[in-house]
Amino acid sequence: MEVSGFSVRGVNRITYSPTTMQLSSVFTVALSALNFASALPLHRLNTSPALTWQVADFNTGCSPGGCVYNFNITGVASQNTPGFHTHCSGTNVQDDFAFCDDKHVKAKVVSQLYPVWTIHVQHAWFQGEAEFYAVGHANVTSTQKNFTIPVTEVYGVA
Repeated sequence: MEVSGFSVRGVNRITYSPTTMQLSSVFTVALSALNFASALPLHRLNTSPALTWQVADFNTGCSPGGCVYNFNITGVASQNTPGFHTHCSGTNVQDDFAFCDDKHVKAKVVSQLYPVWTIHVQHAWFQGEAEFYAVGHANVTSTQKNFTIPVTEVYGVA
C-alpha cells in the first residue's frame, strides 16, 4: 500500500496509489453488498404436503414375459385438492396408465436399466364442471419399498 502525505498552505493531503483505491472500492462494495443482503427478508418456501405423495410397500417381480408391480400410495388433501389412499398394480408391458383401486388415481411403472424403475402417477378430480389433474414421477430401485413422489405438474380442463 502506497500512501504519501504532504501539506500545502495548511491543507493536509493524503494520496493513495491506484491499487489502494481499487482495494478500498472493492472493500466498500463488498461491505455494502453484505449490508444489503442482511436487510433482505428471509422467506421459506411453504411447500404443501399435498404436492408430495407417499408410496409404501413398493414391490416388483419379473419373468421372461415382463414385470409386475404393486404399491400403496397416499396423497394428503389440501384446500384445493382431495386426498387419496389407494393400491396400484400392473405390468411394465402396458403402454398406458392403469387404474388403481381408487379410479381417480392411475399409475404406470416403466423399467429402466435394472434395477431402476420410473413410477408415474396421475391423480384426477372434479370441482364443479372442471376436471383437474396432478401428475408426478420418481425414479427408484427395486430395493426401495417406501419413498415419495413429488407432484411435478397440475392442470385443469373446463
